[in-house]
Amino acid sequence: MQETQSMYRNINKCLNCKIRSKIFCDKLNEDCLDQISKEVRHENLPKGSIVLSQNDEIFNIFNIIHGIIKVYQINENGDEQIIGFLYPGDFFGSHEGGRYEFYAESITPVKLCKIPIKEFRKYLSLNKELHDSFYVAVMNELKLARMQINILAKYSAEEKVLDFLKMISMKQVGHGQPENPINLQMTRSDIANYLGLKIETVSRAITKLRVKNIININENGLLMLN
Repeated sequence: MQETQSMYRNINKCLNCKIRSKIFCDKLNEDCLDQISKEVRHENLPKGSIVLSQNDEIFNIFNIIHGIIKVYQINENGDEQIIGFLYPGDFFGSHEGGRYEFYAESITPVKLCKIPIKEFRKYLSLNKELHDSFYVAVMNELKLARMQINILAKYSAEEKVLDFLKMISMKQVGHGQPENPINLQMTRSDIANYLGLKIETVSRAITKLRVKNIININENGLLMLN
């Protein structure tokens, strides 16, 4: 009886997952979901937690259930370079080299779905739909760098900031939230780092966009795209 109750708790954790429809686990049939749910762990972490570190061996992959993660690398000078921001439904942590290629740090309190990579690989070989869906998730993970390159290629600070705001707005829509207002949980310092700009340059760009009525700030102090 106790074992049966435990089984239902495990599978219900995955069946009732808020982001299941947005991630590769949605391709699992009930039997596979039951099996993998026994290995999955949900973790709640406070803001500022290091989830994984660059060059550490890969033991787990992660899905974000709630909260926001920033992904960055440390260059040879010891400086942090942010390469992306991850939202609920986003996946991270898988690389062919067997070691993580970046740091992942929570910039808000987060809830993560943590899947042991060795256990997960068993199901990839048994379920073609899951394999194909997971491949798409890995390709999306690589899109972080491409998105940043596209934004950095813009000529002016205003264009870079505007493209960044559009990107965050699209992420909100992807998670079922309205495109406005844009809830910027990251600091101005993080935004400037991501865009390759100085903090004061980001602030000036936002001011110019407001003067041009491209963006507004509502009564709660949140940015609105026009």
